[in-house]
Amino acid sequence: MEPLVKKKVLTGIFVVPPLVAVILMTPPLILSLIVLVATFLGLQEFFQLTLPQSQKGVHFVGVGLGLLVSMAMVYEGRAEIFLPLLVILLLVLFLLFMITSESLSSATSGTAITFLGVFYIGFLLAHVSLLRQLTESSTYVLFLIAAVWSGDIFALLCGTWIGKHKLYPKISPKKTFEGLAGAIAGSSLGALLFASLFLPDLGTGFSLFLGAGIGMLGQFGDFTESMLKRSAQVKDSGSFIPGHGGMLDRLDSFLFSSPFLYYVLLFWAKEGR
Repeated sequence: MEPLVKKKVLTGIFVVPPLVAVILMTPPLILSLIVLVATFLGLQEFFQLTLPQSQKGVHFVGVGLGLLVSMAMVYEGRAEIFLPLLVILLLVLFLLFMITSESLSSATSGTAITFLGVFYIGFLLAHVSLLRQLTESSTYVLFLIAAVWSGDIFALLCGTWIGKHKLYPKISPKKTFEGLAGAIAGSSLGALLFASLFLPDLGTGFSLFLGAGIGMLGQFGDFTESMLKRSAQVKDSGSFIPGHGGMLDRLDSFLFSSPFLYYVLLFWAKEGR
């Protein structure tokens, strides 16, 4: 086994089981706190990648606003709370950058970057906590973890062993179409296996659909983060977890897949299925 593959697999084996145990054995508040800590670390890394050192004050404001959005969504138990916060966030950010920037273009750019961080980390990641609130159990969160983890492993194995056709070498030279296919297949299989054991009501077709969506969006999140790192000219967003880089390197697969799973399940529940 390739050293990188072995390192990532071993790290996943040591990280995932304790995380699953915590989710299963503790009340929903603990998961919300874990997500909040991950959000804080992810926001820190995002603004270190995107904002210059001269705007340290704005960096802290962006982190604070991202945490505020995340807490508001979890407290309200719904994502719609983000919409009324949108106008307030944009006004606060634009005024802040107008005061601290030297030009209108700089203020506009800073506002856009900071708002992107608040949305990209604070808003999207909060859906992991919202998934926990869909039912009285943590099964859907574990379903997401199983699908994401199996997709990541399959993507890594397929990309390493049979990857030949580059996906977008200018942004991420190592990513291949074979790795993408492996991610979708792995997440689909992981979702199907988990659902057959713990969520039989989902059915085979729906489980495969959810798994394929999680696998594809997980890779899209990974690709988006690669764009950020390429723009900042760094290999990893940080060094939080050995073999996995920073917190953003671990969160990327959840950022788009968790809202996808949440809204599809919400629609599915409202349809009475």
